[in-house]
Amino acid sequence: MYPTLLELGDIRFHAYTVMMTLAFLVGTLGPNWLNNRRANPYPVSPAGGIWIFFAGMAGAKLYWVLQYGDASHWRYLQFLISGGLVFFGGLIGGILGGIAYLKYVKAPVVPVADMVAPFMALAHALGRIGCFLNGCCWGALMRGHFPWGVSYPRSTHGPYRAQIREGLISASETHSLPVHPTQLYETFGLMVMFVLLLIIYKRHKRTGVVALSYLLMYGALRFVTEAFRGESGRPLGDLTVSQMVGLGMFVGSALLFLVLGRTIWRKPLPALQADDDDTADGEESCVSDTDTPEEIQTT
Repeated sequence: MYPTLLELGDIRFHAYTVMMTLAFLVGTLGPNWLNNRRANPYPVSPAGGIWIFFAGMAGAKLYWVLQYGDASHWRYLQFLISGGLVFFGGLIGGILGGIAYLKYVKAPVVPVADMVAPFMALAHALGRIGCFLNGCCWGALMRGHFPWGVSYPRSTHGPYRAQIREGLISASETHSLPVHPTQLYETFGLMVMFVLLLIIYKRHKRTGVVALSYLLMYGALRFVTEAFRGESGRPLGDLTVSQMVGLGMFVGSALLFLVLGRTIWRKPLPALQADDDDTADGEESCVSDTDTPEEIQTT
């Protein structure tokens, strides 16, 4: 646990804030880089990242207060300046904010989402490192002796305080019992997703495959990592709320892949215009810039 990353006099750089800032920059500049490699870039700019950021933060806060908050958090909308963040709420809010921005600048939603998806995974990986350093979103008690178990120091929050409440350790202990570093499990999975999504982006032939692949892979990843979470409530047997959402995301994406593969994606591709990021390999882009809006939105 390393909540303060750097101190310069009276100025403190908190680890979580630093990693969230890096995540914002990666999630904003990465898709813009891919867009600028196109022969005919879409009319989008890094300003879209600002729309997504604020909408995502609002969604993450609202999701948190609905799942964990009480009446006091609703008074004067206190949850906006206190409480925590929930990723799935941020994902929903960010999607809505992104769609609003793309409609505003008159850019196609699904093709741009394909460019955003890989860097969404990378940005999320950086954010989870911030969670690890901050001591939030911690893992369950590790059953057995494994070298990657993490013991958190004495603190007023996190696994140390939770284990005191559960009677697992006494207040005289200096560290918690080892727990699973679930934040790093998810970071590793998201980094793998980033690489795979970039490969799919380079090779895919149908618009929407990358974005849908992100939802499919993250749903599976979250379902697995949630099994090792220690602070999440488990309202349905051994499943956490986020685990159920992840399972639903995976199943829904898989079904959508099946439906699109048997319907829209079975149609012959139109004549394609080479994109400059594929020209070097002699390949063609997945969507022609001359496609109609209907074709772009549905293929």
